[in-house]
Amino acid sequence: MADKAIQNANTPDSLKSIKDFMYTPLTVSYGQFILACLLIIGILVMSSKSEAACTYRTDALGNTRYSCDAGISGTYRTDALGTTRDSRTGTTYRTDVLGNTRSSNGTTWRTDALGTVRGSDGTTWRKDALGTWRSNTGNTCRTDALGTMRCN
Repeated sequence: MADKAIQNANTPDSLKSIKDFMYTPLTVSYGQFILACLLIIGILVMSSKSEAACTYRTDALGNTRYSCDAGISGTYRTDALGTTRDSRTGTTYRTDVLGNTRSSNGTTWRTDALGTVRGSDGTTWRKDALGTWRSNTGNTCRTDALGTMRCN
């Protein structure tokens, strides 16, 4: 008992408060526990990626077929006039004489002198030394030996 009193007398006040904090049981009400669980679940749901990984493959006719993990699939077909149409959304894409690609939904893409593709929606794509396309939004696309492009 005397040893404990001497030890407590030699211990600084900040360490006493840490010891008191460590050995004090934490009491949480049922409502606080449920609220904390709902917040954690909400954060996990909101932070999960909503974009699906997609695969693009060009067939013998020059059409590009795509399929995504979320069950989305479609085909890009280019007609004789050079207009490309997405079979799923109906969006059309056309490249003008200046090299700008314009879509029917209003987005425009342009390739600069360094090979960077810049979109009017703020996205940029660059091809790295390994041949992987990387965007400023965190997406990457890579073409395998069979010519299939996979994006995540």
